[in-house]
Amino acid sequence: MIQVRGLRRTTEISDLRESLLPSEYPDERPRASHMVFIGNPGVGKTTVARLLAKIYHELGIIRKPKFVEVERMDMVGRSQSATIAKTRDVIDEAKGGILFIDEAFTLGLSSKKPGKSSNDRSGQDAIAEILEGIDKHLDDFPLVVMAGFQMEMQQFLSNHSELKSRFPLTFEFPDYTCVEIAKIFSDLAYAKGFDLEEDITVEVIGSLLQEETTEEWRSERNGRVGEMLLAGSRGEVRKRMRAAAFEGEEIDPHIIVMEDVENVVRGDFK
Repeated sequence: MIQVRGLRRTTEISDLRESLLPSEYPDERPRASHMVFIGNPGVGKTTVARLLAKIYHELGIIRKPKFVEVERMDMVGRSQSATIAKTRDVIDEAKGGILFIDEAFTLGLSSKKPGKSSNDRSGQDAIAEILEGIDKHLDDFPLVVMAGFQMEMQQFLSNHSELKSRFPLTFEFPDYTCVEIAKIFSDLAYAKGFDLEEDITVEVIGSLLQEETTEEWRSERNGRVGEMLLAGSRGEVRKRMRAAAFEGEEIDPHIIVMEDVENVVRGDFK
């Protein structure tokens, strides 16, 4: 299992080319292995897969820089024939590019809908259709990335041993650290035209997140915490602007102060 670590994990794919590329280039178009991406929400699985589509297209491994993201509901129908038809439609849409199946482990779960038997095979039919396409080695068959949470995906792969040989590469995306989340917030703020007050450093924000939030709470959100912090801070800036206007004062609407950040973390991140 390969770990994709660090804040700039979208660029780390370039450093993993030896693992991602076939050992030898045949005369025809080189083929890359289908993959499994494992990690909690917000760790960059989808972002990296999108970047991978561009890189593989530039390297001539896939025909198009196409990226198609689907989940169980896009592949599973009310009957076996409907499931096969929907799965084939998804494959056709992703031909020549990358097919990203989010929360792929749900394909191994039985439907809870009324009228469905406990041995419902809807998801299994979708898996079978994917495997059949992989085994045919069609030139335009999409490169498939199955993604999901660690425990669920490990159980899913354990229950479907036939997937292991078809998906030989597994990438683990660890949770972001508090400092990495703070850096995401800082980068997003600058990108949106905000400056941070001088005493707001990445280390200070990281310590605040460490003190005021739990590891479990952060693991359910990861990089999205940075987005939430920026959205909340913008709201705090607007509050200060309204208060300043009422008092006849002026403030810089493009500066985020420490109080803004503290109010969001201590008031909203629970």
